[in-house]
Amino acid sequence: MQPGRVTGPGSGVHKYDILTAVAIAGLHGSTTQQVSALRLISLITARYNWQRNELSIGQAEMARLWGVNERTAKREVKRLLAMGLLDVKRAGVRGRVASYRLNLDVLESLSRPVWGAVGPDFADRVEKTLTKPAAADSKVLKVDFSQAVRLPEPVGGDDPRWQIVMRELADQQPEAFANWYHRLTLGSLADGVVEIRAPNGFVLDYVATHLAGPVTAAVERTFGTCRINLVKSG
Repeated sequence: MQPGRVTGPGSGVHKYDILTAVAIAGLHGSTTQQVSALRLISLITARYNWQRNELSIGQAEMARLWGVNERTAKREVKRLLAMGLLDVKRAGVRGRVASYRLNLDVLESLSRPVWGAVGPDFADRVEKTLTKPAAADSKVLKVDFSQAVRLPEPVGGDDPRWQIVMRELADQQPEAFANWYHRLTLGSLADGVVEIRAPNGFVLDYVATHLAGPVTAAVERTFGTCRINLVKSG
């Protein structure tokens, strides 16, 4: 998916496909992800300005819409920003509400593994309409994500093996690395248990649900046979 205005001929179908992608990405995740997806869908349907490609809404209004207090609304916004599903288009200052924009590239990354759950017609359609490959005669800049994304500094004794794990994941799944793997850090090492830390609950849930296999395989190839303990930092 490419960011931009969703208007003009066929935009109605495009909008429904975006909502469907949000829904299935959440429904195939944890309970927290399901709630986040429902809340995001409510924001999109109630307040998203497709012509301007922005969502302008204050946290007090979000809280009323979701039936929660403002503290919960603030946490949810932070979660959606951490997930990458929302970007800040304009910060809220001096009484002006913040403006956000859907990050459709991240939505594509999150939902693509479960497009088939909707049906082959949906998967075929969004492959053609929500992803826009560059024209054959255009100049395409190829990016090596393993070099473009700064690898996190390892923790837990500056073990160089963690950098080996990160580079392997970057080589194997550059898109997943750019969105998820590079947020992980190494925690404690004790009694055959490798602790891996995620910066927040959403990253923890997503990695545990969708990416545990590749992480475990990469860690075991470098650290040897061990048990993985994925935890939230702090």
